[in-house]
Amino acid sequence: MGKATRNIIFRLYPTRRQEETLARWLDLHRELYNAALQERRDAYRKCGISLTYNEQQNELPAVKEGRPDLVPLGSHALQETVRRVDRAYKSFFRRVQAGKKPGFPRFKGKHRFGSFTWPDPAGWKIVEHERHKGRLSITNLGGIAMRGKPRAALGRGEPRTLTVRHHNGRWYAVISVRYPGTALRRNRAYADRLIGIDAGCTTLVATSDGDLIENPRHLKRARTRLKAAQRDLSRKIRKNGRQKYSRRREKARRKIARLHELVAARRRDHLHQLSAAIVFLYSFIAVEDLDLRNMTRSARGTVEKPGRNVKQKAGLNRSLLDASMGLLFSMLAYKAVEAGGRAGNVIPNGTSQDCFWCKTKVPKDLSVRVHRCPHCGFTADRDHNAALNILYRGLVKTGWEPSEAWSRVAAAVKRETPTTTVV
Repeated sequence: MGKATRNIIFRLYPTRRQEETLARWLDLHRELYNAALQERRDAYRKCGISLTYNEQQNELPAVKEGRPDLVPLGSHALQETVRRVDRAYKSFFRRVQAGKKPGFPRFKGKHRFGSFTWPDPAGWKIVEHERHKGRLSITNLGGIAMRGKPRAALGRGEPRTLTVRHHNGRWYAVISVRYPGTALRRNRAYADRLIGIDAGCTTLVATSDGDLIENPRHLKRARTRLKAAQRDLSRKIRKNGRQKYSRRREKARRKIARLHELVAARRRDHLHQLSAAIVFLYSFIAVEDLDLRNMTRSARGTVEKPGRNVKQKAGLNRSLLDASMGLLFSMLAYKAVEAGGRAGNVIPNGTSQDCFWCKTKVPKDLSVRVHRCPHCGFTADRDHNAALNILYRGLVKTGWEPSEAWSRVAAAVKRETPTTTVV
């Protein structure tokens, strides 16, 4: 494994004066972003000129002469804010060329701009201490107490970028570190164990070994508290239009945001532990190549062609998003590389319908949770059968002979009344 970049999140604990300075800097970066966007819009509308990043960043010295309050922010941080506008334009035109319907870059309100970045180590440094504590030293601001627990110490890598983020009333530092492969190496218990994983809503993970790991359903467990908080928020919006926002409404909004943040943290922590355990036990991991964007698409339809079963599909989408299968697959991919193993994806079509033992298609709807093959007699949990097919396809995709791959997977299968073997 060569060098790899990891983003590490630390919680910041600024003093009251430092917090006021950070909030002022964040507002200045937002103002600069909106000004750069306005300049691009005006240049094209009035003169037909498309400004580039280089042209806009070359104007920053003159801007700082007229706005001395921008000087403490640092030249590189200001350039990165201008570069964000450039990236927004490039992303917009890239999606247009791909035939999509993206939204045009728009101005950022106070609640839509929550971070600013130093693109290189100039202007900041990290001082690590014991017990996962340290200090983030920023030019013109001083040292800020921080807390975090990176898996590999920052000193073993090369810090690249720093992003200071404000979210739900708290400050965070996201540090991008370039590590050598030796610093990220994970331990692995076995060198030749293989696994196929079928992910779902009811059973989060079904493995080719027959293990079924239930979905914790973090969002569902928190829905009672969320519904109460959302009702409280709705009562704090005046209907006459004179006062749309208030301090009490902002307090209620933050409560909902923190509940969602808590749910996301619990989900992420569970997936980290699960993926680390799988990578520790298996050297080859096969998963499905799912198009989660299409799977969670709304069934509402249009006015001319309204959708059907919209409420049921919304509930299914909520369950899919709560399971976070895409996040689990991405964790497995990079952790497998860190452990010296391999992770691959396969086409998911037919993994639940095809019988692993005889490769015959056995149609069944979602209500049928047990696979019973009428041709060979193979009986297994529906998800277990799918996981076996996923592992088989993963091995074939990596270059194994189909017969050899089938024999390797079948050796660990406990069959119930099979009558024939067809490869």
